Amino acid sequence: MFINHAAKQVTAKIVYYGPGLSGKTTNLQYIFSVTNPKSRGELVSIETDIERTLFFDLLPMNVGLIKGYQAKFQLYTVPGQIFYDATRKLVLKGADGVVFVADSQELMGQANTQSLENLKVNLAACGKSIAKIPLVFQYNKRDLGNIIPTVVLNQTLNEFNAPYFEAVATTGNGVIETLREISSKTLALIKASIHAQQGLSATVSMPVQFDTNIRQEIIEKNALPMRKFSVDRLDDLKSRPLSQVASQSPADVPAETAKEPSNGKGDDSVMHSIRELAAQFLSEDQDKSRLTLIQKLPVNDSHLTVDIRNSQKSVIQSIDLNLDPETRKVTLVFDLKR
Repeated sequence: MFINHAAKQVTAKIVYYGPGLSGKTTNLQYIFSVTNPKSRGELVSIETDIERTLFFDLLPMNVGLIKGYQAKFQLYTVPGQIFYDATRKLVLKGADGVVFVADSQELMGQANTQSLENLKVNLAACGKSIAKIPLVFQYNKRDLGNIIPTVVLNQTLNEFNAPYFEAVATTGNGVIETLREISSKTLALIKASIHAQQGLSATVSMPVQFDTNIRQEIIEKNALPMRKFSVDRLDDLKSRPLSQVASQSPADVPAETAKEPSNGKGDDSVMHSIRELAAQFLSEDQDKSRLTLIQKLPVNDSHLTVDIRNSQKSVIQSIDLNLDPETRKVTLVFDLKR
């Protein structure tokens, strides 16, 4: 989880995992389509030349505050194809809950098993156990012919006796139910962790609800209002989870730039360019003062540190980056707080 003390907000990260074309993106497409625009953030696509990662924020209804902090969920998909393993590991970093989307078609049985084993390995690489992280199975594409019986899917995949839902993501059947269950399990674990740290007794967590309208027309994938960022080297962001890079605090800063290192010279002009570029993402009626100061420090070999500061110039977060050895460039992505 990511705690924003300035905004008094706890952000939980939920990752939709599974084999390629199992319906992970379709889940997010449906959720984005039927949720109240006031309760959801902007849909963001972080893209490389051959793959993409989608995510957006979602605010629940009436879940109560965690020690005075509002809860927020951030939903992610990962590329399912096996050769995108590095990106899947990066997206899993900092995950608080996982939805495993299995393809119910008989021909996909082995792909489901391989993807689940890959999830176990990648969670372990992030210091997490699949047996302990909040987990929900979704058996998707139940409307097709030649599907695996649910009892068989449970026997082959669900050794943890985790909650599961049958689904048809293209029509929304089982999608919101899956979201509610993983959100409730994740929030309950976060509350228990925070209360334990503070020496408080655990409280009973109510089921998480979202402001949805299932009669809302589903937005086609090619028509989704999506902000796209091109990130050349996602693995350069080694110091913090991708979710935190995309959701700064307390004033989030949108910017996308790839600058040559300057060895400390000309930093004023570089910072002016960054701030000018960031301001372009704000409409005329938005307060430009919400932009924080981004301080680019001198480059040491191929290493660069960027400090994010608030209006009082206190350091909010330091980001350590490794520059591409060939181009000596790096792309920084900052999203905008709504």
